[in-house]
Amino acid sequence: MRARPRILVVDDQLDNCLVLEDLLSASYEVEIAADGLAALAVMERPSLPDLVLLDVVMPGLDGFEVCRRLRERPVTRDLPLIFLSGLESARDEEHGLSLGADDFIHKPFVAPLVLARVRNVIGRRESAIRERQIAVIEARLAEQDSNAAAMQAVIDRLTVMNTELERYAFVAAHDLREPLRSVTSFAQLLERHLGDGLDQTGRDYLRYVVEGARRMHDLIGGLLAYSYISSNVGPPTWVSSDAACRAAIENLDLIIRESRAEIITSDLPMVRADELPLLQLFQNLIGNAVKFRSSERPLRVEVSARRREGEWEFSVADNGIGFDPVEQDVFELFRRVRPHDGPSGSGVGLAICKRIVQTLGGRIGVESKPGRGSVFTFTLPSPEQPEEGAAR
Repeated sequence: MRARPRILVVDDQLDNCLVLEDLLSASYEVEIAADGLAALAVMERPSLPDLVLLDVVMPGLDGFEVCRRLRERPVTRDLPLIFLSGLESARDEEHGLSLGADDFIHKPFVAPLVLARVRNVIGRRESAIRERQIAVIEARLAEQDSNAAAMQAVIDRLTVMNTELERYAFVAAHDLREPLRSVTSFAQLLERHLGDGLDQTGRDYLRYVVEGARRMHDLIGGLLAYSYISSNVGPPTWVSSDAACRAAIENLDLIIRESRAEIITSDLPMVRADELPLLQLFQNLIGNAVKFRSSERPLRVEVSARRREGEWEFSVADNGIGFDPVEQDVFELFRRVRPHDGPSGSGVGLAICKRIVQTLGGRIGVESKPGRGSVFTFTLPSPEQPEEGAAR
């Protein structure tokens, strides 16, 4: 609707048109058409009037014919229309209403009745428009609710499937460990039993068997750890990331001393997390740096954190061998950083890191250059901290 509704007055008598214009122009925009053909021409415009006051008796096309044509066109079928008539015949009025008129105004015009009937018809139109708008909104909301319900059902099914898959992977991995232990044990027993009866080729073959079984054992251990993370991260509480990092360094004390690595930590904040997965996250990232250290320089690992908007960003930076992050997604399960040469892992450690960070509501990423080292970063949400939550 416009700021002021627009009314089209159709009457071949100019005096009638001027009287109506004088009555209505205070509240409405008024346009005048001198006959039926002129009225139909107005209906070809993109913007239609909000109400038509249509004289019944006119030369050429009378009001009834104009009304019939308007009701045949989809765009004007519901256009409000009031007949203007000097006729007193009930049959004429009945005929006009049957054609789709909303009301009749009889001549000579009585100002209060004209204004009341115009307000009534335009009010009904505005109410009908509002009802249609509400119906459209309700239909869209119902569609959104339906889509949301369907989406939730898909999410629920996927959650169940994912849980079942993780349970299957856990059980399968656990059951595979015992046969692998048997393969390793019997291969070692065979080597001791045959002793010098084995030539170098035979001993090499047995060594390959043992090493392969051990690698498979490590892979299965990593898969069990990966499956465990999904269902065993507890609700977040206030924990010291500084304490978790130092505990991880203590767990890695032997390989750190053997590699003569220098581990530097800044004061790390209190965060909302589960302490054990957070400890494992630091342990995996620092252990990864030690494993992939460079033989050309002493290893240096720096662990730090900085406050960003709504989160803490942690970084674990090293000067190790590095890699090209464009070539591979190192956080993908079973993706090994150095698949062909140098040290290699099971391809599970960084995938576990990603799973832990995602479970805690953060993100993880890496920047690295071959021969220059790597910087692993991860974020954790940073809600308002308690007063005693200062970094330690």
